[in-house]
Amino acid sequence: MPLTTTLRSRTWLPVAVLLLLAGCRDAAGPVVGYNALAALSPSIASAGLHILQQAPTAPALETYQVSFWARRDRSSTVIVHYLPTAGESVGLPFLRFDIPRDGLRAIPGIRRLARRDSVYITLTIDPETFSVDFAPSGVAFSERHPATLAIWYGNANPDLNGDGVVDAADQALVEQLAIWGRAERPAPWLKTASQTEAGQQWIWTSLFHFSEYAVSW
Repeated sequence: MPLTTTLRSRTWLPVAVLLLLAGCRDAAGPVVGYNALAALSPSIASAGLHILQQAPTAPALETYQVSFWARRDRSSTVIVHYLPTAGESVGLPFLRFDIPRDGLRAIPGIRRLARRDSVYITLTIDPETFSVDFAPSGVAFSERHPATLAIWYGNANPDLNGDGVVDAADQALVEQLAIWGRAERPAPWLKTASQTEAGQQWIWTSLFHFSEYAVSW
C-alpha cells in the first residue's frame, strides 16, 4: 500500500501538474545538502545500473511532460501526480521539482542572468523507466540556492531484483536507492548525493544543472 507523506496535502489542486510561482519567498521542499553529479568518481559510474520500475498495478501519471517559465527573481514549484484511484480526488504525487528564488545561475546563451531573466523549462518523464529529462541543456543553478528534485517511489515494483519473490533481498536494495543522472545519452549514469527518510518513500537531491535523472541502485 502506498504511504501518504508529509509532502501530500489536502490543499493540492486535483490537476495533473500543480505549478506555483511565488515572488516573495523561496519554494518549500525537502531539506537537502550540497550535491552534484559525481563526475570525478568513476567508481560509482553506471556499470550494472538498475533503474527502478513502476509496479504493474501502479496508476498512470496524469501527464508525462510539463513546461513552464522560471524567473531568477521568483521561486517555482512543479508537482506531477498519478491519476486518482478509487476514493481519491487527487492522485498521489510522483515528482516535485523546486527552484528557489535566485536559484537560476545560467541559461543557454546567457552567461550572467539579470534579475528578471527567465527560461522556458520542460520536464519529460519516460513512461517505461520513469526517468525524468530536463531541458534545455545548459541551465545551471546556484551552489547556494540549488534546485531540488524529489521522487516518490511508493508505486515502484517491490520485487526489485526480479526473482519473483518480495523478501529481505529486495528491502536491502531499497536501502541502496539513490537518484542518478547523466548529462546526455549515451553518457554513463552518475550517482548523486541523494537523501531519504525512513518510511516516507521519498528520495531527493539538489540539482546544479540539467540532466536526465532516475531513481536507481
